[in-house]
Amino acid sequence: MKTTRNRSLRGIITPTGGKADVQLILNDQLINRGLRVKRFYVWPTRIYGKSTSDLVYNAILSYAQLANADVQMNASDNTQFGWAYGGQSGGTNIGVPPVTYPDSDLGEREILDPDHIVNRDLFVSFRNSANQPFNYLIECELLELTDDEAIVTIIKENSQSIE
Repeated sequence: MKTTRNRSLRGIITPTGGKADVQLILNDQLINRGLRVKRFYVWPTRIYGKSTSDLVYNAILSYAQLANADVQMNASDNTQFGWAYGGQSGGTNIGVPPVTYPDSDLGEREILDPDHIVNRDLFVSFRNSANQPFNYLIECELLELTDDEAIVTIIKENSQSIE
């Protein structure tokens, strides 16, 4: 595995009904190229709202599109490899329990599985998030993979199953 250069993916996603899904990388059939996500940032486009619930987000990076609106952050799901959450919620308008994250004013936190490589598809999804636009920035490194490394990453992307 050889790092060739760094890349970034960025944009805005607006959840509707507390959820949103966007495919950022599409399978290009070039299995010897991969991405390793180094950082995953999410933040609201504005840091004020009618209530603190306007700032809540729960974002997931995954190899596959999430099955439905009920899918949550789940470390036991091998298709999920990155999670970011933040905000303060009174639970008044999006159906989440009251919670205050202690890390900072908005309580942002990112968690990335260090042992992942995106070889084909990359999705970012929001669940139980405020219905307002959120920015995202994903820092990655582009990798050159051997045939054997590519096969292992594809198996892992398929949740350790070949179907």
